[in-house]
Amino acid sequence: MIDLTKLIRTTSEGTKRANRALNIAFATTEFAPLAKTGGLGDVAAALPKALADRGHRVAVIMPLYEHLDPEAMRLSKRLRTLSVPTKGKSGKVVEATVWETAAGNGVKLFFIDYPPFFQREGLYGYDDASFEDNPERFAFFSRAVVEFARQFGIPFDVIHLNDWHTALAPTYIDQFYKKELQVATVLTIHNVAYQGAFDASKFDATGLTKTAQATLTQGDGINFLKAGIVSADAITTVSPTYADEICTAEAGCGLEDLLHDRGEDLIGILNGADYSVWSPDVDHNIEVRFDEATLNGKRVNKAKLQHDFKLPVRPILPMLAFVGRMTEQKGLDILVPAVRKLLKAVTDEQEGFQFVFLGEGESVYERQVLKLADEFPRRVACHIGYSEEMAHQIIASADMLVVPSRFEPCGLTQIYAMRYGTVPIVHSTGGLADTVIDADDEEQTGTGFVFDNYDRTDLWETLGRASQLYRKHRRWRPIMVNAMQQQFSWDESAREYENTYYRALGERGLLDKK
Repeated sequence: MIDLTKLIRTTSEGTKRANRALNIAFATTEFAPLAKTGGLGDVAAALPKALADRGHRVAVIMPLYEHLDPEAMRLSKRLRTLSVPTKGKSGKVVEATVWETAAGNGVKLFFIDYPPFFQREGLYGYDDASFEDNPERFAFFSRAVVEFARQFGIPFDVIHLNDWHTALAPTYIDQFYKKELQVATVLTIHNVAYQGAFDASKFDATGLTKTAQATLTQGDGINFLKAGIVSADAITTVSPTYADEICTAEAGCGLEDLLHDRGEDLIGILNGADYSVWSPDVDHNIEVRFDEATLNGKRVNKAKLQHDFKLPVRPILPMLAFVGRMTEQKGLDILVPAVRKLLKAVTDEQEGFQFVFLGEGESVYERQVLKLADEFPRRVACHIGYSEEMAHQIIASADMLVVPSRFEPCGLTQIYAMRYGTVPIVHSTGGLADTVIDADDEEQTGTGFVFDNYDRTDLWETLGRASQLYRKHRRWRPIMVNAMQQQFSWDESAREYENTYYRALGERGLLDKK
């Protein structure tokens, strides 16, 4: 079993410990299942609850999007509105409405309702294009988070920010409320490739004064994530390996020098899994629930999935799956050619494998997957689009989950898959490297299959190796069981975030704040 305490870069050394509950504002643009485009939604739904289980008081703050109906969700409306300055400290002010509901485990969920920015289809854009006013939208949201902390009477100790959409909050605090708002700020980078980089002309949209311009400026433009890296008290990212990788030119996406300079404040904390949602013994989305002692239930789910996707029902034929965004980052550029090459080599109906795709993304890869399914209708099936229910069904039914990402900050699907005995095949990068042990190197403790070089040759060789081993039941079953026994719960991760909060508070001299 993987020992998470060895994987997580510790934050406790040299940190003054505080044995008291904290008031935490957790700012996010996604919260599963209400609004989700990727792993951020899952993290935002799970981490606050894990922190609450450790005795902290957590308020999650997110936008009220068009598809979220306050009446249907039975939200309670606050008696007063939120005043959000859009220029300076006391310039033009707009009024937003705040809605509230319970998110479970004592966590409160607050929605910022401002129709001009959030009452539209899509979170960040649509048809592969971002909204042109995203600088205005998320500068507003970052400022609204700060104003919420000021105006709603909750004595927050920490404001936990997530990605570029909230990354301006520390800069607003530094410029306008440094003495008034005594809080620590922690910024989590879920994927450094997404930075909120805009033309320099968009600086005025932030409402910051010229004294803050250097904080945002990068090259010829402005960069929201850069501002957060400069201004936040602590920076975390979602796996230890990724924390190291983003300090290099290969993975830092232009921010590597800045991240390297803040290395003492940069902490890699592995994401966890919410096993109350992602576990085959409790999953309400699958045909038959199962566990290590009732693995035949997995076969029943597999047969149902084969039938639903109009594939031949073949119990002994390995079923592989891809669940995620169809983008180059997720490895589609090497996955489709590798699968095609292996399937062309199949001459016997009893050989080879089946492959199921679920996801959406860049149109070029959607078309490639559709073409692959058309070429091999008895071997390949796909669903273009995303369905949370279908994701559960595929992960519960497949024999292997392929995660060939070019880079992967953490990845959650491989962690979910292991719980279901669905053996992951992964590229050795980021959180994938931190969570999967190659079965070839560790026959007794292996939990999946790992390839080192990001190219189609290494991938197709690994797919072939895994498919061959699948047919050797006595060797395959221990890998399944090893995978199912891994523990990636949020409790240990929440403990490390707690240590990060205490450290940030200590460095600001706020540990004794009441």
